[in-house]
Amino acid sequence: MIDYLSLGLRLPPDNDYIEFYGRITEDAFRSQMYKYMCELDKARVLYCPHKFKDYTNARMPFTNIILNPKYFDCYEEMEDYIFSIVNKPELSLEDINTTRVDIAADIEDVNVKAVIAMLHIRGIKAFRIIEDSIYAGKNPKVRIYNKLAEIRYRIKKGMKVTENEKRLLECCKDLTRFEVSIYSPKMNLKQLKENPVRLASYFDRFKFIQVGCSNPCGVMQLMYKQVNRKFRKQMEALQDVELLKKIKETYISDVIQWFDSKEPF
Repeated sequence: MIDYLSLGLRLPPDNDYIEFYGRITEDAFRSQMYKYMCELDKARVLYCPHKFKDYTNARMPFTNIILNPKYFDCYEEMEDYIFSIVNKPELSLEDINTTRVDIAADIEDVNVKAVIAMLHIRGIKAFRIIEDSIYAGKNPKVRIYNKLAEIRYRIKKGMKVTENEKRLLECCKDLTRFEVSIYSPKMNLKQLKENPVRLASYFDRFKFIQVGCSNPCGVMQLMYKQVNRKFRKQMEALQDVELLKKIKETYISDVIQWFDSKEPF
């Protein structure tokens, strides 16, 4: 699935639309990149760059639209929403650049402690482990965490949770989220629409180490001693599963279904 999408374009948003449907705040002190921010029900719209000198501001996208595709039933619904925000007949998909895209796959019946203890991330030496989560790299940025715990946290804080996420709490015992954030992926929205599957290659940065290897590396040497016997057994079971293949297949299946589905009437 695609879990976060940041889009940049040269055109301004439609003032009538954002004023009617959103809440607009102004950055009067140039502390933020954009002068105006509008909170809509399913998007955040930033527009009119003003933090730097005029020449630098003019080189930036005039409008930045941030969305989470999980709040849309399909791509078609999200695309209609984007075009409503801008509402310009000359706007095309080629004019909308992706400035960040997060890809994710949720794997059931796998505890995050067992995964972290087996993990090595190619090309990344620095990482942080906070409780049951790992954060590594900058671009791309990798996150692996307990998805059920993250959903419960948002519920506790009164944050927005989808109906599908509520169902996950009811039906899943363990659910690990594998997530990669790609900044400046050099693709416009049309290219993303035509081939979202190609982003699956970013998951190749994950490498899962055999428990009995003679020279453990990555985070395994730090985490293995912290894993109790129950999860060590799960680690041994994971060796019989091509976990990386499963992660990529899950992402591809979810993203194809979302892009191919039609908007409900």
